[in-house]
Amino acid sequence: MLTEKLNKESNKDLNRTLSEEFSSNKSNTVQSSSANSAENDAYVLGLNAAGLLAEVVGFETEEVVRSAYGTDIETYQGRHFIDFTGGIAVHACGHNHPEIVAAIVAQAQQVLHVSDTMRHAPQLELAHWLRNLFAGILPGDPEDPYTFLFKNSGSESIDAAAKLAIKATGRHKLAAFEGAFHGRSMLASALSRSKTVHWQAYEDFLNPLRANIIHLPAPRCSGCELRRDTAECCANGLEALLETHGSEIAAVFIEAQQGEGGYMPMAPAAGKKIRDLTRKHGVLLIADEIQAGCGRTGRWFAFQHLGIEPDIIVFGKAVGGGLPLAGIAARKELMERWQPGEHGTTFGGNPIACAAGLAALKIIARDGLVERAAETGAAIKARLQPYIGRFGIVEVRGNGLMIGVELRDAAGQPDYARCEAVKLKAREAGLMLLTCGAKIGKPSVDNAAIRLIPPLNVAPDVVERAMIIFLAALQDDLAQAA
Repeated sequence: MLTEKLNKESNKDLNRTLSEEFSSNKSNTVQSSSANSAENDAYVLGLNAAGLLAEVVGFETEEVVRSAYGTDIETYQGRHFIDFTGGIAVHACGHNHPEIVAAIVAQAQQVLHVSDTMRHAPQLELAHWLRNLFAGILPGDPEDPYTFLFKNSGSESIDAAAKLAIKATGRHKLAAFEGAFHGRSMLASALSRSKTVHWQAYEDFLNPLRANIIHLPAPRCSGCELRRDTAECCANGLEALLETHGSEIAAVFIEAQQGEGGYMPMAPAAGKKIRDLTRKHGVLLIADEIQAGCGRTGRWFAFQHLGIEPDIIVFGKAVGGGLPLAGIAARKELMERWQPGEHGTTFGGNPIACAAGLAALKIIARDGLVERAAETGAAIKARLQPYIGRFGIVEVRGNGLMIGVELRDAAGQPDYARCEAVKLKAREAGLMLLTCGAKIGKPSVDNAAIRLIPPLNVAPDVVERAMIIFLAALQDDLAQAA
Protein backbone atom coordinates (compact mmCIF):
# COMPACT_ATOMS: atom_id res chain seq x y z
CA MET A 1 0.00 0.00 0.00
CA LEU A 2 1.05 3.59 -0.61
CA THR A 3 1.10 4.51 3.08
CA GLU A 4 3.51 1.66 3.81
CA LYS A 5 5.79 2.81 1.02
CA LEU A 6 5.79 6.36 2.35
CA ASN A 7 6.88 5.19 5.78
CA LYS A 8 9.98 3.66 4.19
CA GLU A 9 10.88 6.56 1.92
CA SER A 10 12.99 9.54 2.89
CA ASN A 11 11.49 13.00 2.50
CA LYS A 12 13.49 13.72 -0.62
CA ASP A 13 11.90 10.76 -2.37
CA LEU A 14 8.29 11.57 -1.45
CA ASN A 15 7.46 13.47 -4.62
CA ARG A 16 8.96 10.79 -6.88
CA THR A 17 7.12 7.99 -5.06
CA LEU A 18 3.79 9.80 -5.21
CA SER A 19 4.18 10.73 -8.86
CA GLU A 20 4.90 7.13 -9.80
CA GLU A 21 1.97 5.90 -7.72
CA PHE A 22 -0.46 8.34 -9.27
CA SER A 23 0.80 7.68 -12.80
CA SER A 24 0.15 3.97 -12.44
CA ASN A 25 -3.02 4.24 -10.35
CA LYS A 26 -5.17 7.35 -10.59
CA SER A 27 -7.62 5.89 -8.12
CA ASN A 28 -5.28 7.24 -5.32
CA THR A 29 -4.61 6.13 -1.76
CA VAL A 30 -8.16 5.66 -0.52
CA GLN A 31 -8.67 2.55 -2.61
CA SER A 32 -7.70 -0.94 -1.48
CA SER A 33 -8.63 -4.33 -2.85
CA SER A 34 -11.67 -4.46 -0.57
CA ALA A 35 -12.79 -0.93 -1.57
CA ASN A 36 -12.76 -2.03 -5.20
CA SER A 37 -14.97 -5.01 -4.53
CA ALA A 38 -18.63 -5.11 -5.47
CA GLU A 39 -19.48 -5.77 -1.83
CA ASN A 40 -17.82 -2.58 -0.65
CA ASP A 41 -19.35 -0.56 -3.49
CA ALA A 42 -22.80 -1.78 -2.48
CA TYR A 43 -22.06 -0.86 1.14
CA VAL A 44 -21.05 2.72 0.25
CA LEU A 45 -24.02 3.15 -2.08
CA GLY A 46 -26.29 1.80 0.64
CA LEU A 47 -24.98 4.46 3.01
CA ASN A 48 -25.63 7.05 0.34
CA ALA A 49 -29.27 5.95 0.14
CA ALA A 50 -29.75 6.00 3.91
CA GLY A 51 -30.41 9.74 4.29
CA LEU A 52 -27.39 10.23 6.56
CA LEU A 53 -26.47 13.73 5.37
CA ALA A 54 -28.56 16.90 5.58
CA GLU A 55 -29.81 17.90 2.15
CA VAL A 56 -29.77 21.61 2.98
CA VAL A 57 -26.39 22.06 1.29
CA GLY A 58 -27.96 21.09 -2.03
CA PHE A 59 -25.83 18.22 -3.29
CA GLU A 60 -25.53 18.56 -7.05
CA THR A 61 -25.81 14.84 -7.81
CA GLU A 62 -26.56 11.45 -6.26
CA GLU A 63 -23.08 10.32 -7.32
CA VAL A 64 -20.50 9.36 -4.68
CA VAL A 65 -16.93 10.15 -5.61
CA ARG A 66 -14.51 7.23 -5.52
CA SER A 67 -11.38 8.99 -6.72
CA ALA A 68 -10.29 12.20 -8.37
CA TYR A 69 -7.15 13.29 -10.15
CA GLY A 70 -6.57 16.45 -12.15
CA THR A 71 -9.86 17.13 -13.95
CA ASP A 72 -11.03 13.50 -13.74
CA ILE A 73 -13.61 12.19 -11.26
CA GLU A 74 -14.66 8.55 -10.92
CA THR A 75 -17.72 7.61 -8.85
CA TYR A 76 -18.91 4.51 -7.02
CA GLN A 77 -21.76 4.35 -9.52
CA GLY A 78 -19.15 3.78 -12.24
CA ARG A 79 -19.38 7.19 -13.90
CA HIS A 80 -16.42 9.27 -15.10
CA PHE A 81 -16.60 13.05 -15.33
CA ILE A 82 -14.55 15.97 -16.57
CA ASP A 83 -14.71 18.33 -13.61
CA PHE A 84 -15.22 22.00 -14.48
CA THR A 85 -16.34 22.84 -10.94
CA GLY A 86 -13.10 22.21 -9.05
CA GLY A 87 -14.82 21.83 -5.69
CA ILE A 88 -16.29 25.31 -6.38
CA ALA A 89 -13.04 26.98 -7.47
CA VAL A 90 -10.90 25.23 -4.84
CA HIS A 91 -8.66 22.95 -6.91
CA ALA A 92 -6.46 25.44 -8.73
CA CYS A 93 -3.89 22.68 -9.33
CA GLY A 94 -6.46 19.96 -10.04
CA HIS A 95 -7.65 17.17 -7.78
CA ASN A 96 -5.02 15.39 -5.67
CA HIS A 97 -1.90 16.96 -7.11
CA PRO A 98 0.94 14.63 -6.04
CA GLU A 99 3.06 17.44 -4.57
CA ILE A 100 0.15 18.65 -2.44
CA VAL A 101 -0.54 15.09 -1.28
CA ALA A 102 3.15 14.70 -0.41
CA ALA A 103 3.07 17.88 1.68
CA ILE A 104 -0.03 16.64 3.51
CA VAL A 105 1.49 13.23 4.25
CA ALA A 106 4.80 14.70 5.42
CA GLN A 107 3.11 17.21 7.73
CA ALA A 108 0.70 14.60 9.13
CA GLN A 109 3.72 12.67 10.39
CA GLN A 110 4.91 15.71 12.39
CA VAL A 111 2.16 17.96 13.81
CA LEU A 112 -1.60 17.69 13.31
CA HIS A 113 -2.93 20.47 15.52
CA VAL A 114 -1.83 22.90 18.24
CA SER A 115 -4.40 25.72 17.90
CA ASP A 116 -3.17 29.09 19.19
CA THR A 117 -1.20 27.64 22.09
CA MET A 118 1.88 28.13 19.92
CA ARG A 119 2.87 28.93 16.36
CA HIS A 120 3.92 26.20 13.94
CA ALA A 121 6.25 26.05 10.94
CA PRO A 122 3.70 25.59 8.11
CA GLN A 123 1.74 28.63 9.30
CA LEU A 124 4.88 30.76 9.48
CA GLU A 125 6.16 29.54 6.11
CA LEU A 126 2.81 30.20 4.43
CA ALA A 127 2.59 33.69 5.94
CA HIS A 128 6.16 34.42 4.83
CA TRP A 129 5.40 33.26 1.29
CA LEU A 130 2.26 35.38 1.15
CA ARG A 131 4.05 38.44 2.54
CA ASN A 132 6.59 38.18 -0.26
CA LEU A 133 3.78 37.80 -2.80
CA PHE A 134 1.98 40.89 -1.50
CA ALA A 135 5.21 42.86 -1.43
CA GLY A 136 5.53 42.16 -5.14
CA ILE A 137 2.00 43.03 -6.18
CA LEU A 138 1.30 45.80 -3.65
CA PRO A 139 4.61 47.51 -2.92
CA GLY A 140 4.39 50.05 -0.15
CA ASP A 141 6.08 50.99 3.09
CA PRO A 142 8.50 48.14 3.92
CA GLU A 143 8.09 49.10 7.57
CA ASP A 144 4.39 48.26 7.32
CA PRO A 145 4.26 44.86 5.58
CA TYR A 146 1.26 42.58 5.25
CA THR A 147 0.36 40.29 8.13
CA PHE A 148 -2.13 37.43 8.15
CA LEU A 149 -4.88 35.85 10.22
CA PHE A 150 -5.70 32.32 9.11
CA LYS A 151 -9.19 30.87 9.46
CA ASN A 152 -11.04 27.78 8.22
CA SER A 153 -13.55 29.21 5.77
CA GLY A 154 -14.43 32.24 3.73
CA SER A 155 -17.46 33.08 5.87
CA GLU A 156 -15.34 33.07 9.03
CA SER A 157 -12.86 35.34 7.31
CA ILE A 158 -15.57 37.78 6.22
CA ASP A 159 -16.66 37.99 9.85
CA ALA A 160 -13.06 38.59 10.91
CA ALA A 161 -12.60 41.36 8.33
CA ALA A 162 -15.79 43.07 9.53
CA LYS A 163 -14.67 42.83 13.15
CA LEU A 164 -11.29 44.33 12.33
CA ALA A 165 -12.86 47.20 10.40
CA ILE A 166 -15.30 48.01 13.19
CA LYS A 167 -12.55 47.88 15.82
CA ALA A 168 -10.04 49.87 13.78
CA THR A 169 -12.42 52.68 12.76
CA GLY A 170 -14.67 52.87 15.80
CA ARG A 171 -17.64 52.97 13.41
CA HIS A 172 -20.58 50.58 13.36
CA LYS A 173 -22.02 50.32 9.83
CA LEU A 174 -20.95 48.27 6.80
CA ALA A 175 -21.74 48.62 3.11
CA ALA A 176 -21.95 45.95 0.42
CA PHE A 177 -23.38 45.67 -3.09
CA GLU A 178 -26.45 44.05 -4.57
CA GLY A 179 -25.51 40.82 -6.30
CA ALA A 180 -22.80 40.15 -3.74
CA PHE A 181 -22.21 36.82 -2.03
CA HIS A 182 -19.94 36.81 1.02
CA GLY A 183 -20.75 33.49 2.70
CA ARG A 184 -23.20 31.56 4.86
CA SER A 185 -22.58 32.68 8.44
CA MET A 186 -25.17 35.06 9.91
CA LEU A 187 -23.10 38.19 9.24
CA ALA A 188 -22.02 37.01 5.81
CA SER A 189 -25.65 36.16 4.97
CA ALA A 190 -26.72 39.64 6.04
CA LEU A 191 -23.99 41.18 3.86
CA SER A 192 -24.91 39.04 0.85
CA ARG A 193 -27.51 40.01 -1.73
CA SER A 194 -27.33 37.46 -4.53
CA LYS A 195 -30.23 35.04 -3.92
CA THR A 196 -33.24 35.49 -1.66
CA VAL A 197 -33.21 31.76 -0.84
CA HIS A 198 -29.93 32.33 1.01
CA TRP A 199 -31.50 34.61 3.62
CA GLN A 200 -35.29 34.57 3.35
CA ALA A 201 -35.85 31.91 6.04
CA TYR A 202 -33.79 33.96 8.52
CA GLU A 203 -35.09 37.40 7.61
CA ASP A 204 -36.59 38.26 11.00
CA PHE A 205 -33.32 37.47 12.74
CA LEU A 206 -31.17 39.22 10.14
CA ASN A 207 -33.17 42.46 10.02
CA PRO A 208 -31.58 43.90 13.20
CA LEU A 209 -28.14 43.14 11.72
CA ARG A 210 -29.17 44.83 8.50
CA ALA A 211 -29.89 48.00 10.42
CA ASN A 212 -26.11 48.42 10.28
CA ILE A 213 -25.64 47.17 6.70
CA ILE A 214 -26.37 49.26 3.61
CA HIS A 215 -26.72 47.58 0.22
CA LEU A 216 -25.75 49.66 -2.78
CA PRO A 217 -26.70 49.29 -6.46
CA ALA A 218 -24.85 46.46 -8.17
CA PRO A 219 -21.51 47.70 -9.59
CA ARG A 220 -21.93 46.35 -13.11
CA CYS A 221 -22.17 47.78 -16.60
CA SER A 222 -23.75 44.60 -18.01
CA GLY A 223 -27.50 45.10 -18.04
CA CYS A 224 -27.26 48.58 -16.52
CA GLU A 225 -30.42 50.60 -17.06
CA LEU A 226 -28.53 53.91 -17.29
CA ARG A 227 -26.51 52.96 -20.41
CA ARG A 228 -23.90 55.66 -19.83
CA ASP A 229 -20.50 55.84 -21.46
CA THR A 230 -18.62 55.82 -18.17
CA ALA A 231 -18.40 53.00 -15.64
CA GLU A 232 -17.81 55.43 -12.79
CA CYS A 233 -21.55 55.78 -12.33
CA CYS A 234 -21.48 52.33 -10.67
CA ALA A 235 -20.12 54.13 -7.60
CA ASN A 236 -22.74 56.89 -7.53
CA GLY A 237 -24.78 55.13 -4.85
CA LEU A 238 -21.71 54.80 -2.65
CA GLU A 239 -20.79 58.44 -3.22
CA ALA A 240 -24.24 59.60 -2.11
CA LEU A 241 -24.13 57.33 0.94
CA LEU A 242 -20.70 58.52 2.06
CA GLU A 243 -21.59 62.18 1.61
CA THR A 244 -24.42 61.80 4.12
CA HIS A 245 -23.33 58.92 6.38
CA GLY A 246 -19.59 58.56 5.76
CA SER A 247 -18.69 59.07 9.41
CA GLU A 248 -20.74 55.98 10.35
CA ILE A 249 -19.39 53.53 7.73
CA ALA A 250 -16.53 51.30 8.89
CA ALA A 251 -15.98 49.42 5.64
CA VAL A 252 -17.21 48.71 2.14
CA PHE A 253 -17.07 45.09 0.92
CA ILE A 254 -16.43 44.50 -2.78
CA GLU A 255 -15.92 41.56 -5.12
CA ALA A 256 -13.77 42.68 -8.04
CA GLN A 257 -15.60 39.95 -9.91
CA GLN A 258 -18.89 38.94 -8.32
CA GLY A 259 -19.13 35.17 -7.91
CA GLU A 260 -22.51 33.73 -6.97
CA GLY A 261 -24.07 36.94 -8.31
CA GLY A 262 -23.26 35.95 -11.90
CA TYR A 263 -19.48 36.11 -12.50
CA MET A 264 -19.75 39.84 -13.13
CA PRO A 265 -16.39 41.68 -13.31
CA MET A 266 -16.34 45.21 -11.97
CA ALA A 267 -15.16 47.92 -14.36
CA PRO A 268 -11.74 49.32 -13.40
CA ALA A 269 -13.10 52.89 -13.47
CA ALA A 270 -15.74 51.92 -10.92
CA GLY A 271 -13.18 50.16 -8.73
CA LYS A 272 -10.88 53.18 -8.76
CA LYS A 273 -13.72 55.54 -7.88
CA ILE A 274 -14.83 53.28 -5.01
CA ARG A 275 -11.25 53.28 -3.72
CA ASP A 276 -10.97 57.07 -3.98
CA LEU A 277 -14.30 57.58 -2.19
CA THR A 278 -13.46 55.24 0.67
CA ARG A 279 -10.08 56.91 1.20
CA LYS A 280 -11.69 60.35 1.16
CA HIS A 281 -14.09 59.39 3.94
CA GLY A 282 -11.75 57.24 6.02
CA VAL A 283 -13.68 54.07 5.17
CA LEU A 284 -11.83 50.76 4.88
CA LEU A 285 -12.12 48.88 1.60
CA ILE A 286 -12.41 45.09 2.00
CA ALA A 287 -11.83 42.92 -1.07
CA ASP A 288 -13.53 39.53 -1.00
CA GLU A 289 -11.13 37.32 -2.98
CA ILE A 290 -12.42 34.02 -1.64
CA GLN A 291 -13.41 32.62 -5.03
CA ALA A 292 -11.51 34.94 -7.37
CA GLY A 293 -8.10 34.81 -5.67
CA CYS A 294 -4.99 32.64 -6.09
CA GLY A 295 -4.72 33.09 -9.85
CA ARG A 296 -8.30 32.21 -10.81
CA THR A 297 -8.86 35.40 -12.84
CA GLY A 298 -5.48 35.46 -14.55
CA ARG A 299 -3.98 37.69 -11.86
CA TRP A 300 -3.04 36.62 -8.35
CA PHE A 301 -6.04 38.57 -7.09
CA ALA A 302 -9.03 39.98 -8.96
CA PHE A 303 -8.60 43.45 -7.45
CA GLN A 304 -5.42 43.75 -9.53
CA HIS A 305 -7.64 44.09 -12.61
CA LEU A 306 -8.99 47.28 -11.02
CA GLY A 307 -5.58 48.80 -10.29
CA ILE A 308 -6.36 49.38 -6.60
CA GLU A 309 -5.04 48.41 -3.17
CA PRO A 310 -7.70 47.33 -0.66
CA ASP A 311 -7.19 47.80 3.07
CA ILE A 312 -8.18 44.23 3.95
CA ILE A 313 -8.09 41.23 1.62
CA VAL A 314 -10.17 38.15 2.36
CA PHE A 315 -8.91 34.92 0.80
CA GLY A 316 -10.00 31.29 0.86
CA LYS A 317 -10.91 28.30 -1.33
CA ALA A 318 -7.82 27.66 -3.52
CA VAL A 319 -5.39 28.91 -0.86
CA GLY A 320 -5.74 25.60 1.02
CA GLY A 321 -4.83 23.35 -1.88
CA GLY A 322 -8.00 21.32 -1.28
CA LEU A 323 -8.13 21.56 2.52
CA PRO A 324 -10.14 24.04 4.65
CA LEU A 325 -8.11 27.23 4.85
CA ALA A 326 -8.95 30.91 4.51
CA GLY A 327 -8.03 34.18 6.15
CA ILE A 328 -7.47 37.89 5.93
CA ALA A 329 -4.48 40.00 4.97
CA ALA A 330 -3.87 43.58 6.10
CA ARG A 331 -0.89 45.77 6.68
CA LYS A 332 0.74 45.36 10.09
CA GLU A 333 -0.33 48.73 11.48
CA LEU A 334 -3.99 48.02 10.74
CA MET A 335 -3.91 44.43 12.01
CA GLU A 336 -2.30 45.55 15.27
CA ARG A 337 -5.30 47.72 16.15
CA TRP A 338 -6.80 44.48 17.44
CA GLN A 339 -5.93 43.50 20.99
CA PRO A 340 -5.18 39.84 21.82
CA GLY A 341 -8.43 38.04 22.60
CA GLU A 342 -10.69 40.29 20.51
CA HIS A 343 -10.82 37.53 17.92
CA GLY A 344 -9.57 33.96 17.71
CA THR A 345 -9.83 30.48 16.23
CA THR A 346 -9.41 26.87 17.29
CA PHE A 347 -8.59 25.24 13.97
CA GLY A 348 -7.78 28.20 11.72
CA GLY A 349 -4.36 27.88 10.09
CA ASN A 350 -4.18 24.15 10.81
CA PRO A 351 -0.66 22.73 10.17
CA ILE A 352 -1.79 20.26 7.49
CA ALA A 353 -3.97 22.82 5.70
CA CYS A 354 -1.13 25.36 5.73
CA ALA A 355 1.32 22.78 4.37
CA ALA A 356 -1.11 21.90 1.58
CA GLY A 357 -1.77 25.56 0.84
CA LEU A 358 1.91 26.45 0.65
CA ALA A 359 2.52 23.53 -1.73
CA ALA A 360 -0.38 24.68 -3.93
CA LEU A 361 0.79 28.29 -4.08
CA LYS A 362 4.33 27.21 -4.96
CA ILE A 363 2.98 25.07 -7.80
CA ILE A 364 0.87 27.97 -9.10
CA ALA A 365 3.91 30.27 -9.09
CA ARG A 366 6.45 27.76 -10.43
CA ASP A 367 4.27 26.44 -13.24
CA GLY A 368 3.06 29.86 -14.35
CA LEU A 369 -0.57 28.96 -13.69
CA VAL A 370 -1.68 32.56 -13.20
CA GLU A 371 -0.56 33.40 -16.72
CA ARG A 372 -1.89 30.09 -17.99
CA ALA A 373 -5.32 30.87 -16.50
CA ALA A 374 -5.37 34.16 -18.41
CA GLU A 375 -4.40 32.45 -21.67
CA THR A 376 -6.77 29.48 -21.32
CA GLY A 377 -9.62 31.73 -20.25
CA ALA A 378 -9.11 33.97 -23.27
CA ALA A 379 -9.11 30.91 -25.53
CA ILE A 380 -12.36 29.60 -24.00
CA LYS A 381 -14.06 32.97 -24.40
CA ALA A 382 -12.87 33.20 -28.00
CA ARG A 383 -14.23 29.69 -28.59
CA LEU A 384 -17.66 30.69 -27.23
CA GLN A 385 -17.82 34.22 -28.64
CA PRO A 386 -19.33 33.21 -32.02
CA TYR A 387 -22.27 31.63 -30.18
CA ILE A 388 -23.45 34.86 -28.54
CA GLY A 389 -26.95 35.38 -29.89
CA ARG A 390 -27.41 31.63 -30.37
CA PHE A 391 -28.62 28.94 -27.98
CA GLY A 392 -29.87 31.69 -25.64
CA ILE A 393 -26.36 32.97 -24.93
CA VAL A 394 -26.35 36.74 -24.38
CA GLU A 395 -22.89 37.21 -22.86
CA VAL A 396 -19.66 35.35 -22.18
CA ARG A 397 -17.80 37.22 -19.46
CA GLY A 398 -15.21 37.02 -16.74
CA ASN A 399 -11.46 37.12 -16.31
CA GLY A 400 -9.10 34.17 -16.56
CA LEU A 401 -10.75 30.87 -15.69
CA MET A 402 -13.68 32.45 -13.87
CA ILE A 403 -16.05 32.52 -16.85
CA GLY A 404 -19.81 33.03 -16.84
CA VAL A 405 -22.02 32.18 -19.81
CA GLU A 406 -25.31 34.06 -19.39
CA LEU A 407 -28.56 32.68 -20.80
CA ARG A 408 -31.81 34.59 -21.31
CA ASP A 409 -35.12 33.51 -22.78
CA ALA A 410 -36.90 34.96 -25.83
CA ALA A 411 -38.46 37.63 -23.62
CA GLY A 412 -35.05 38.73 -22.36
CA GLN A 413 -35.57 37.30 -18.87
CA PRO A 414 -32.89 35.34 -16.95
CA ASP A 415 -33.30 31.71 -17.97
CA TYR A 416 -32.63 29.92 -14.70
CA ALA A 417 -34.51 26.78 -15.75
CA ARG A 418 -32.51 26.43 -18.93
CA CYS A 419 -29.19 26.91 -17.14
CA GLU A 420 -30.21 24.03 -14.89
CA ALA A 421 -31.27 21.90 -17.87
CA VAL A 422 -28.01 22.54 -19.76
CA LYS A 423 -26.01 21.69 -16.64
CA LEU A 424 -27.86 18.37 -16.37
CA LYS A 425 -27.44 17.63 -20.10
CA ALA A 426 -23.71 18.24 -19.81
CA ARG A 427 -23.53 16.03 -16.74
CA GLU A 428 -25.24 13.18 -18.61
CA ALA A 429 -22.50 13.48 -21.21
CA GLY A 430 -19.73 13.47 -18.58
CA LEU A 431 -19.05 17.15 -17.87
CA MET A 432 -19.57 18.62 -14.39
CA LEU A 433 -20.71 22.27 -14.42
CA LEU A 434 -22.26 24.70 -11.94
CA THR A 435 -24.67 27.58 -12.40
CA CYS A 436 -24.65 31.03 -10.82
CA GLY A 437 -26.55 34.28 -11.07
CA ALA A 438 -28.36 36.73 -8.81
CA LYS A 439 -32.03 36.17 -8.12
CA ILE A 440 -33.43 38.88 -5.86
CA GLY A 441 -36.37 40.07 -7.96
CA LYS A 442 -34.58 43.11 -9.37
CA PRO A 443 -34.17 43.27 -13.18
CA SER A 444 -30.96 45.31 -13.04
CA VAL A 445 -29.33 42.65 -10.84
CA ASP A 446 -30.93 39.31 -11.73
CA ASN A 447 -29.19 37.04 -14.22
CA ALA A 448 -28.72 33.34 -14.95
CA ALA A 449 -25.36 31.93 -15.96
CA ILE A 450 -23.35 28.74 -16.25
CA ARG A 451 -19.90 29.01 -14.73
CA LEU A 452 -16.71 27.49 -16.09
CA ILE A 453 -14.08 27.05 -13.36
CA PRO A 454 -11.66 24.25 -14.31
CA PRO A 455 -8.23 23.90 -12.67
CA LEU A 456 -5.73 26.53 -13.75
CA ASN A 457 -3.56 23.79 -15.26
CA VAL A 458 -6.37 22.22 -17.31
CA ALA A 459 -4.97 20.64 -20.48
CA PRO A 460 -5.97 22.04 -23.91
CA ASP A 461 -7.41 18.70 -25.06
CA VAL A 462 -9.58 18.54 -21.93
CA VAL A 463 -10.82 22.08 -22.60
CA GLU A 464 -11.75 21.09 -26.14
CA ARG A 465 -13.64 17.98 -25.00
CA ALA A 466 -15.47 20.07 -22.41
CA MET A 467 -16.42 22.71 -24.99
CA ILE A 468 -17.79 20.08 -27.36
CA ILE A 469 -19.97 18.63 -24.58
CA PHE A 470 -21.07 22.06 -23.37
CA LEU A 471 -22.08 23.35 -26.80
CA ALA A 472 -23.87 20.10 -27.59
CA ALA A 473 -25.78 20.39 -24.30
CA LEU A 474 -26.80 23.95 -25.17
CA GLN A 475 -27.96 22.95 -28.64
CA ASP A 476 -29.70 19.73 -27.57
CA ASP A 477 -31.59 21.40 -24.77
CA LEU A 478 -32.72 24.23 -27.00
CA ALA A 479 -33.91 21.73 -29.66
CA GLN A 480 -35.87 19.79 -27.05
CA ALA A 481 -37.44 22.97 -25.66
CA ALA A 482 -38.59 23.88 -29.15
